[in-house]
Amino acid sequence: MTTVPLPPVPRHAAAAGPVVLAAAGPLAGGTVLLLTDALGGVVKVPGDVVTYMALTGLLLACAGVFPLLRTAGRSRPHRAAAACGAPAGLAIVLAGLIPAIPVFATALMAAGILAGPLLAVPRAGAVRSAGGPARGQAAALAGLAAAAWIAVLRSADPGSALLVAGGCAAALAAAAALLSRDVPGESGRSVARVRDVAVAREVKASLPVYLLIGWTVGAPLMGGLHLLTFRWDLIGDEPVRHLAWALLPAVALVVLGRRTAGTAQTVPWLLLAGAAAPVLMASAPGPVALAAGFAVALPAACLAVAALDATVLRPLPEPRRLAVAGLTGIAAAGGGLAGFGCAAALRSVLAEGSALTLTALPPILGALLALRVRGPRSTEPAPFLDVRDLSVPRGPAPLRRIGLRMAAGEVVALSGPGAGTLAAALAGRTPCRGKIVLGGADLTALDAYQRMALGLCHHAGPEPRAPGESPVAAGLAAHARAMGHADPDAAARSVLDVFPSLRKLGGEPAQALATAPKGLLSLAEALLTRPRLLLVDGIAGGPCATAVHAVLARLAATGTAVVVAGPATPEILALVHRAYTVEPGRIAEIAVPAPGEPRPAAVARTGGPVT
Repeated sequence: MTTVPLPPVPRHAAAAGPVVLAAAGPLAGGTVLLLTDALGGVVKVPGDVVTYMALTGLLLACAGVFPLLRTAGRSRPHRAAAACGAPAGLAIVLAGLIPAIPVFATALMAAGILAGPLLAVPRAGAVRSAGGPARGQAAALAGLAAAAWIAVLRSADPGSALLVAGGCAAALAAAAALLSRDVPGESGRSVARVRDVAVAREVKASLPVYLLIGWTVGAPLMGGLHLLTFRWDLIGDEPVRHLAWALLPAVALVVLGRRTAGTAQTVPWLLLAGAAAPVLMASAPGPVALAAGFAVALPAACLAVAALDATVLRPLPEPRRLAVAGLTGIAAAGGGLAGFGCAAALRSVLAEGSALTLTALPPILGALLALRVRGPRSTEPAPFLDVRDLSVPRGPAPLRRIGLRMAAGEVVALSGPGAGTLAAALAGRTPCRGKIVLGGADLTALDAYQRMALGLCHHAGPEPRAPGESPVAAGLAAHARAMGHADPDAAARSVLDVFPSLRKLGGEPAQALATAPKGLLSLAEALLTRPRLLLVDGIAGGPCATAVHAVLARLAATGTAVVVAGPATPEILALVHRAYTVEPGRIAEIAVPAPGEPRPAAVARTGGPVT
């Protein structure tokens, strides 16, 4: 029987796999925790006993991270996590179907063990893409919000609530498995051991911060729900209903504040915001104001985790990333358990409000400790060209959040529908948003003429800058004069010596030239500009390709960064160091010949005129 392979997963869909998986654990586990009293009535045990079962399941999930790390080198961690997440959801379903104590307790413990990979894998996968950590945390908080609403809507029948939550969690895990089946670079790669990564400076510095971020979730969540019940006499599903309403703006805050999660510098401020939440809850004049504390503490904690992940996890090599994600996930879960237990312990010796207020002190300590987290020190030099989040909202090929880095003297080819748009944006010829840094100079505020006049970049396209009625030689001399050459006529003659075929046309008007000579004239103008970044758009092919390629190779040898926009022909791929295809929402790398492979003869020439 012939096996039909599944179609490849699009890159943006594969990036959604960790985000989808991140929602599964909070959805199932949160439903159990928020229905402990109701479930106790069904199982015929006190609600506190169900709470202990659920928290024990979380401890087992922490232990379940270690088997994942031991087997990660022989399997794909994302698929393994999804494969464990689906049975974990089904175990919750079983607990809802059969409320007998032995079955219920066993199902919760099994769900906890199977859910261990969910503490590490979604976060390790999310950092592969820009903004991924914030999206993953928003998904996790959305999963908790869904759990709260399931608990509210099905409070009269908690068994059915577990059926819905467990079934949805299993479905999310299965969807994540499909989306992550083509994640590159996972299988067959060994994962660093936890004890090896635990001694790294940045990991050691971040562990107590992750722990105290977990505290920022556990203490206000436990204390706030208890305060709603015993200070404001809310019974039944009313405390959870207030939490459910508060979680809706909390998710929106994480989505809107995702840009704050790009650096660890925001973590102290986020922890201070989280520390303010228990004080707000303790002094709230009513249950609605108290619930607002949930909408402060939870998004602050999620954004702080996302910022730490972007700082600590993203720069790590792939074999170390999963181990560090597991270790920090255990720290955060442990902090949540500690905050949960401490809030309960303080209530036994202090008044409700005072106990909740005291839980604000550890997050303040966390804010101070977060100042020590700077991220791994990069040993790589800063890129010569650094393009970040470049977007062109209008035009035939709009671009969205494109990034590109180049070294001095590097030649990069761009092809695809957005190649010309990206080259024009780098030259300042089309409006764009984002950041363009060239050799430490920020080009964002400079227009096309300023970028060229300062010798920063030059756009060489099919239409030269020389006036159409001006002779070729005179037009080049005028451009040399504008660029500040001491002897413009001599500079124009020296450039024409590089292109013998163009020199023969020195007396012809520029508008009378054919397409190929016009491209040479545009490149000759670029030589007079002496740019640090040369943008060649649509003139690298055709009958004059040999001449163009030879000149580009010489310029790259002098340290000029060269971008070639146009079709990725074999000749172009042999010329460049890297190649990309540019589409409206993405930029993807294309394979180029290895350094040892033969290249066209014209590319290897370094001196003398070319025709």
